[in-house]
Amino acid sequence: MTLKTFIEKLNIVRPEEISICLDEEKNVLFLRYKNTLYQDVVPERPFPISYPEFVILKDSKGDDICSIKDIRKLDDKSRASLEKLLDTLYFIPKILKIIRLEATGDRFEWETETERGKRTFTTRGRRSILFLGNKMVITDTDDNLYQVEDIGALDEKSRKIIQSTF
Repeated sequence: MTLKTFIEKLNIVRPEEISICLDEEKNVLFLRYKNTLYQDVVPERPFPISYPEFVILKDSKGDDICSIKDIRKLDDKSRASLEKLLDTLYFIPKILKIIRLEATGDRFEWETETERGKRTFTTRGRRSILFLGNKMVITDTDDNLYQVEDIGALDEKSRKIIQSTF
């Protein structure tokens, strides 16, 4: 497949070409695109960490309908509907503070403060930690993801813990 064919298959739409609505009771997403109303639309983030604003919308059979290059450019209602469902599907707690990090052999026991409250989890080895620029993504032993959006924005104690450990 050529790059041109791949890009055409993505069917990247302009934000003003679509409208999105969420039925919160049923957690069902509706999409209006090219005079067609799609229901049971499934949003996918192919790059949830490095490019979370890019979303592919699929029909109930799993076929691509269209792609949105930047969901932040959608109208307010469409964006709020889409983000509400995406937040449910792609829950990645954001670490605001590292309270404690203990290393025992190849295991790390983390005690953190996230935007959803305190979280304690275990990781195995340094391979569980991925640095993307000033961002840090942590995968625990249960395959849950945690994210530090900006290491430099953490408090001094948290930064020192990261620097001394990794």
